[in-house]
Amino acid sequence: MPPGKEGKIELAVEHTDGYSGEVSKAASVSTNDPKNANFSLTLRARFKLEPPPTAPVVAPLNPHPVFTVEPGERWITSALTGSSTSNTLYLYNPQAAPIHAKSVIPGGNNFTATIQPVQDGKRYQLNVTSNPALKPGHYLQTLKVVTDSTVQPEVSIELDLTVYPRVFASPNSILMPPLPVTPDVSAITWPMIYIRKVREQGLKIKSYSTTLPFLKLELMTETEGQVYKIRLTLDTTKIKPGQFSGKVRVETTDPDVPVLEVPIQVTFK
Repeated sequence: MPPGKEGKIELAVEHTDGYSGEVSKAASVSTNDPKNANFSLTLRARFKLEPPPTAPVVAPLNPHPVFTVEPGERWITSALTGSSTSNTLYLYNPQAAPIHAKSVIPGGNNFTATIQPVQDGKRYQLNVTSNPALKPGHYLQTLKVVTDSTVQPEVSIELDLTVYPRVFASPNSILMPPLPVTPDVSAITWPMIYIRKVREQGLKIKSYSTTLPFLKLELMTETEGQVYKIRLTLDTTKIKPGQFSGKVRVETTDPDVPVLEVPIQVTFK
């Protein structure tokens, strides 16, 4: 700061995510004042972690059940694109008087369902199968079983399905810590991007590129037709300070996943 003027000295504690407790940091200040040539500044702080958020209370699908659903009234499952997954659930009437399941309403085209008695009026078997024609994504569907009960004329069951593609990139995004703009930055190891095809072969990489000019890509084959990897390195002649967001784009021969994109964020200081 200029002689005889006021200024501001800022002290900061970085990288405190996940830290709990006290911390003390000191800084030494040098001046041209012969009476006070050096002095210290101390920063003390206490960090307290926020309690983890409580899980939301999920309202029951069937608040006044006559039939109970085993193993539960929600089925969460997954499948690969082009394939299906199945499950068997049971409806049980614990009361003395018989209650009948009359029909099943699937509630959509993501799942099909059939029901049959194990012990008519007491226990029923519900067979549920996902649709193999679904594209990758997340699907929800509420199935209903119609009964002859006046108390519970319908039994609701929530079906939750995630369909995964057979071809995918791992990791699906890259977030690098802040990097220094020095010649040594080229020695920093970046995550390897893997391109995989699950359970099948025949995969080829048609092209690969990046929107970040300082990234160099090298394609390598790990398992022909099934697993490839892309190595990322830096071209230090094209690095400058700043925050950058871009992506690596890979074109494949797979008809369902012709393009894969991996977002990348990095800051150079």
